[in-house]
Amino acid sequence: MSKIWELDFYSRPLLDANNKKVWELLICDRERQFEWIRECPSNEVNSEWLAKQLTECVETTGQTPIKIRFFRPSMTNIIIRGCTLAGITGQASRRVFTMSSWLAERMASIYPNREGFQSVDPNPLPLKVLAAQDPKPIPDALMGQSWILVSLKAGDFTDASEWSMDFSELLDISHLEPETIVSGIIIISSRATALAAWMSGVDPVFIKFERLLGDRTQMLLEASADARWVLANLQAPKDKNAIAQGAAFEQSKQNSQGYHFLAVQNKPEEEHFAGFWMLKEVI
Repeated sequence: MSKIWELDFYSRPLLDANNKKVWELLICDRERQFEWIRECPSNEVNSEWLAKQLTECVETTGQTPIKIRFFRPSMTNIIIRGCTLAGITGQASRRVFTMSSWLAERMASIYPNREGFQSVDPNPLPLKVLAAQDPKPIPDALMGQSWILVSLKAGDFTDASEWSMDFSELLDISHLEPETIVSGIIIISSRATALAAWMSGVDPVFIKFERLLGDRTQMLLEASADARWVLANLQAPKDKNAIAQGAAFEQSKQNSQGYHFLAVQNKPEEEHFAGFWMLKEVI
């Protein structure tokens, strides 16, 4: 099983026999090889209850994750403390694609069939940051020399787990049609390993080309819970071609359900990746 787990601890669109909100804990690994579901009494929604559940989950599965990702801003303190009490690292991050998908399934087919069901939340795990911080420049020591826009077919990722990669995190995109074009950005850097290590630490979520005033475009990396990093600044007309590539990249994401990828290499002709991440933007 994967050593990174995803967690959500929150109320559901259900009322119990006492007209109290039903609280639920969900835990899974990134591949959903295991699923942990527990309801929490409304008067026990605290970090101590969560810690007990995490301890039981570890004992039952025989696995201790290197970290648990979650994204529920209003529950951050309780979840972080619960993880700490259980001796596990908790990390607020929008890179909880598996949990988001699982919750959407439960919102569609589980909760509506339960007694006490209330109106369903159309965004069971909203991953968009409402008050995003201003983007920061990537550290100078990690700036890449160049970047390349590339495209692969969804079917090309079937054997991606066998590729040569130092840092990586893949996603299952087998539900996409094999011929679906999935675009990505390859950053070329003489410090590829250091850059890939840094990328891995910030939990990359998605890349976005954002148009600004004055014919400017920024290539942004959205990461962790609310971080935004500037990977490139583009100015028309000097960077006209790169800006056009960015627009094509954004259109490709629309056509691939938001899936795309980020890679880091020392040289473009190499078959080895210092880093490779499948990403997804909620479209």
